[in-house]
Amino acid sequence: MLCPRSVTTFSNVLPCAVILFVAFVSSTTARQGVDKGDPSDGSDVAIDQPLTEATDWFLTEQEITDSRGGAPRDGLSVYTEGNAITSFTVPNEFFNSVYDDLSVVGDGQRVLITAYESALIPFKPDVDVSGATTGYQNVFAGIVERGGQVNILSWANLLERSSVEVRNVINSLPPSPVNDARALFIFDDRLSTISSSHHQKTIVIAATSSSGHDDHPVAYVGGIDLTKDRWDNIYHNSSTLRDAGGITKDFKGWIDGHIRIHGPAAKDVANNHLSRWNSDYMPTRGLEDDMLSFNNPPYYKLDPLDYASSTNKSTLGKQSVQIVRTFSCKYEHYTEFAPHGETSLLQARIKAIQNARNYIYIEDQYFILVPELLDALLMVMPRLQHVIVVAQAPVGDAAYSGYEKYLHDMVSPLKKKYPNKFKVYTTKRKLNLYIHSKIVIIDDVYLSIGSANWNRRSMTSDSELNANVVDQDTIKSPDGITVNKLARDFRIRKFHEMTGVSYDKLDAMTFLDAAAQFDVAAADDMSLLQILSAKTYLYHIVFLDSIRQQVDPQDTCNT
Repeated sequence: MLCPRSVTTFSNVLPCAVILFVAFVSSTTARQGVDKGDPSDGSDVAIDQPLTEATDWFLTEQEITDSRGGAPRDGLSVYTEGNAITSFTVPNEFFNSVYDDLSVVGDGQRVLITAYESALIPFKPDVDVSGATTGYQNVFAGIVERGGQVNILSWANLLERSSVEVRNVINSLPPSPVNDARALFIFDDRLSTISSSHHQKTIVIAATSSSGHDDHPVAYVGGIDLTKDRWDNIYHNSSTLRDAGGITKDFKGWIDGHIRIHGPAAKDVANNHLSRWNSDYMPTRGLEDDMLSFNNPPYYKLDPLDYASSTNKSTLGKQSVQIVRTFSCKYEHYTEFAPHGETSLLQARIKAIQNARNYIYIEDQYFILVPELLDALLMVMPRLQHVIVVAQAPVGDAAYSGYEKYLHDMVSPLKKKYPNKFKVYTTKRKLNLYIHSKIVIIDDVYLSIGSANWNRRSMTSDSELNANVVDQDTIKSPDGITVNKLARDFRIRKFHEMTGVSYDKLDAMTFLDAAAQFDVAAADDMSLLQILSAKTYLYHIVFLDSIRQQVDPQDTCNT
């Protein structure tokens, strides 16, 4: 191919395609400099009463079926009502609650876990740094000793060998002297490609049998794994303690979120685990699994839940919950539970964004290009006061594999058109904190939390599970509108963590006044935050779509 005359001066140094790319970027940058976009900072946008009913936000039964290639979703409710939810905006809150729940599990109960990664860490290093009482192995040994059953289903993660050590410890626990109950850890490699992952992060505590008219399991859903690096407090100042407890791996602190569900939605989380565990197509059947120590011991199918209570209603609390998932349509062995895959998680997110009236807060590990989500945001931006994103700056493997480019592809169209209403932040690099959250909050009404990142693989390819929550307990906000308590409380606690402004002060602020504290914090050398600039670089030209499909696959099928 011949270069245009204007760039042939450099043709003996750079390939023509690269020169053309430089010229394109330069001309595009020049055009962007002229197009200022919408100058609004949101203050000229009137606050609007948001939708507060769960049915406004949740997918219908038909929409769930459509997200599954026409296959109805059996075993999970469309949505559930009357759940009691406790939210955790920092990891130590989650670990404290998990320990408290697991430390009393015994005869007549079972624990079901889906895991991405596990490690033998203390759950409460602030009071038990050695893990003598709260260590992973001791917590689960105690469950079995008291007569509880444990079944852990973990991704066969080639990159993290700590799960093999956990498997060996769990599977070597002796049976219970009370009732012969056992703990069993198996690996799951049933995925569409070698680069895919089982990313669900759930814990369920259920009775083996219950006749109570309003008795329900407990489930944990969110982004936190029972593994290294995760434990941290809201001040992110416990690196010495993390080191002493063997928690530190790559970072000095961790930003994340999780919820605890007591109610019928926990049955949906349990049935997700059971359907994967009980599939007729068994995992780790290849020679490579044996060579990598992912071979599983003989195991048995698990009994279904045995509860007399309702599958979709309770009086335990006031939160409605819809469990949404991702399973790849390209994997042929999800026959029993997702024969054509499932993208209810993606479809629910699109619907929620389209419902936004005032603001969207996104806290995510990646926030890279998902075309459908970009389109949804661009559609609603004119009527919103603000969209705030707190995302991890691409580091390590993520930067080298193109995520820096894909972040730019997501951010640039929004920032170009709405430079003052669309704000993106990250943590200061010198702090060496890691943002691992998978959280979306809309209008102080809707909370989505779970395992799914803002990327194409989480929306279409990897196995994921999120809980979308709408609280029936409402309050008046300082903006003069009716909002829901749980979502607003979660948002204020996250704003407190990010900006350092007290909960009480943020609670008294309008949304725009609270949002303004992010810029204040980003300008303060002593705060967590800084502006995240999503830039484009010359080397991004090498990240062709074929490479993106490997690192961030988008699995789509015609059924």
